Amino acid sequence: MALASLGAVALLVIAGVGFIACNGSDDATTDDDAAHSEGDEHKDDGDAKAQNYLEAAPKDVLYLVEMTSFAYTPDALEVGAGEVLEIAIQNVEPVLHDFTIDEIDGDVHVSYLGGTGQHEHSESRLEADVHFALTEPGTGVVHMKVDVPGEYIFYCSVAGHREAGMEGTLIVR
Repeated sequence: MALASLGAVALLVIAGVGFIACNGSDDATTDDDAAHSEGDEHKDDGDAKAQNYLEAAPKDVLYLVEMTSFAYTPDALEVGAGEVLEIAIQNVEPVLHDFTIDEIDGDVHVSYLGGTGQHEHSESRLEADVHFALTEPGTGVVHMKVDVPGEYIFYCSVAGHREAGMEGTLIVR
């Protein structure tokens, strides 16, 4: 698990167990998740088989990314081409933040564990390949598998946040 701390892994395990316990099943899709995806304008994998694969596949790389006032911590993520990446994204503030990647060629699936993904700022209508938002403190998970090496910028699309420095880089080697 390159670059993933033991604490981040423990948090992911605890969050996953708590999520399963609260839902009474090990199905990662809930009615709440379905409500978040309805009407979303961003590109999702849309394919149930790809979604199930990404959720069930062993993760090659795990990250815990915190969204705070105008920063992502860490702000650089690295994964090998074709590896399955899991990013637990946590908003630690009662302020809207999001995680957006405009263009990325890969399979992507977003799951919300806490907080909400619905928000009404104008940028929520972006045609981004990845757009994940939390309007309050909470956590969600982005699973992705990217086959094309390159550097992909992720940023907060809330007005003024990116300009204040809220961006980072996903490096696919």
